[in-house]
Amino acid sequence: MPKTSPLNRRQWFKSSAAALAGLAIAPRLPAASEPAAKPTGPVRLALNENPFGPSAAAVAAMRERAADVCRYPMADGRDLVALLADKEGVKPDQIVLGAGSGEILEACGQLLGGPGGEVVCAKPTYGQLTAAMARRGSTLVEVPLNERKEHDLAAMAAAVTAKTQCVYVCNPNNPTGTVVDAGQLREFVRAAAATAPVVVDEAYLECSDDFAGRTLAGLVAEGHDVIVLRTFSKIHALAGQRIGYGIASPGMAAKLGPYVIGGPNLLALVGARANLEDVAYIDRTRREIKAGRNALIAVLNELGCDYAVPHGNFVFFHSGVPIADFRPRMLAEGVHVGRPFPPFLDWCRISIGTPGEMAAAHAALRVVLG
Repeated sequence: MPKTSPLNRRQWFKSSAAALAGLAIAPRLPAASEPAAKPTGPVRLALNENPFGPSAAAVAAMRERAADVCRYPMADGRDLVALLADKEGVKPDQIVLGAGSGEILEACGQLLGGPGGEVVCAKPTYGQLTAAMARRGSTLVEVPLNERKEHDLAAMAAAVTAKTQCVYVCNPNNPTGTVVDAGQLREFVRAAAATAPVVVDEAYLECSDDFAGRTLAGLVAEGHDVIVLRTFSKIHALAGQRIGYGIASPGMAAKLGPYVIGGPNLLALVGARANLEDVAYIDRTRREIKAGRNALIAVLNELGCDYAVPHGNFVFFHSGVPIADFRPRMLAEGVHVGRPFPPFLDWCRISIGTPGEMAAAHAALRVVLG
C-alpha cells in the first residue's frame, strides 16, 4: 500500500487565506490589444505563467464561494469530474483530479517506478515524472531531441524494451515548446502502449492552434494504456490555485487514486469549472498568447536568433550566450528568464507576459543581444 501523509491543517489554512487575499486584490490584467503599461518592478517571465488571469466569471465564482471554505468540497469535486468526463468523452471514473497536473505526475511516478525498470523520455523535457520514478529506483533512458528540438520518435521507439516501465511524452515539449506531428505521435503512442504505460503531458496543448487535432485523449477512450494529463495552470491561468487532472482507463485511474494525497481545494474546483465553461475567454486568451509569441519571434528575427517553433506560452531561443551569464544580464535589465536546460546551455526560455511585460523583455533583449 502507498504511504500517505496527514493533511497539515495549518498549512492548508495559510494557503487558503493567501488565496482569498489574492482574490480580493487581483486586478484585471490587460489584453494584448490594450496600451502596454510599463512594469513597476522586475518582469517575471521564467515560470510559464499566464498573466492574463482567469476569466471574470471564474474570479466572480470564487469570490461568491469564499465563505464556504469551512466546508469540504466533495460535491464540487464530483461536479467538476462530471463536467471533465463529458468534455473528454470518457466516464467519470476515468478522471483523476490533483493539485495541479504535477501531483498526477508524482502519482504516476510512485505507481509505475521501481528498481530494475526504465522510463523512456526526451532530453530535455519536463522532469517531474522522471524524477519521481528515479526516486523509486527506475533508470532514466533519455533520448536527445532531433534537430528541430522535437521528440525523436524513432529513437524513442528503439529505446522501448521489456524493461520499460513508462514512456513519457510532453507535447508541446517543455522547455522547447515544440509539438510532434499528430499522426506520427498517435502511431508511436499506440505501439509503445502495447509494452508499457505511456504518459502524455498536454499541459500546454490548449495554448496551441490545433488542440482538437493534436490531443491524444481519444486513445484513452479507445482502450490503449495511455494517461493524458491536463492542467488549469496555463491557458486557464489558475496556477496559484493548483488544479489539474489525468485521463486514464478505469483500472489505471483506480490505481493512481491512492497516490494522490492532496487534491484541489474548494476555490480551485469552483474557479476551474467556471473558467472551463467560459469558452470565449479561452479563445481570447489563446489569441493573446499567440500574439505575444509572434511579437517575441519578430524581435528574435531582428536580432538574428535561432528559435524552436513554439506552440506553448513561451519561446525557446538560442541566445549565443551561456545561460549562466545571460540570466543575470537580463535581470539587470529588469527581466527574469528561464533556468538552464542542459544540454542547451546557451539557449533561453522566455514566457509570454502582458503587453507591458513583453515590451520590457523586447527592450532587454535588444540591450543584451543587440
